[in-house]
Amino acid sequence: MQFFAEFLDGPSLTYDFKWLRVVPNGAFTGAHYDIVYMGRGTTNVFTLWTPLGDLPYEMGPLAILAGSHRFDRIRETYGEMDVDRDKVTGWFSNDPVELVDTYGGQWRSAEFEMGDALIFGMYTMHGSLSNTTGRFRISCDTRYQRADEPVDERWIGENPIAHYAWMKGETVPMEEARERWGV
Repeated sequence: MQFFAEFLDGPSLTYDFKWLRVVPNGAFTGAHYDIVYMGRGTTNVFTLWTPLGDLPYEMGPLAILAGSHRFDRIRETYGEMDVDRDKVTGWFSNDPVELVDTYGGQWRSAEFEMGDALIFGMYTMHGSLSNTTGRFRISCDTRYQRADEPVDERWIGENPIAHYAWMKGETVPMEEARERWGV
C-alpha cells in the first residue's frame, strides 16, 4: 500500500474484490481495456497483475499493446462502455495482429518469474498468450486507486456485488458494437 500511496501521491486503497485467474490448456484472454469492467469511479485505477509462479511463454503470460492508451477512437467508443450497463461482451478483439495492423503499437510480453509484477492503467490494451501446456496458468489481479477519488461500487465492501448483468441474458456481440462505433 505504501508503494501505491507514493505512486499515486496520496493515500490509496485497493478494491476488496480480488481476481484470481486460472487459465487451462488452450485458453487465453482476449484484448481489452479494464475500464469497461470497472469504470464507474475514477479512471485513475491501476491493475497490478501478479503471476503466481514462473510463467514461460508457453503458459500464456500477460501481454500489453504498447501505445494503446493513445488509441483515441477506441477510448471514445469501447473505452466508454460498461459491460453491465451496455451488455456488450467485454473483449475488444481476439485477434492481436488485427489491432496492430489497424491501430499500431507493438505487443509486449515476457517470461515472468515468481515475484514479478506488472502495473498498468485502465486504458492499456492487454490480453494473454495462449496456454499451450498441460498446466494451469495462475495469476492474480488487484486494483489500486487514490482513496479520495470516486470508487466503482461493484468492487468494494464486505461482499462486493461484482458484475450483476454482464453475460446474463441477451448480450451484444463485440463485432456488432464495433461496427456501430466504426472501430
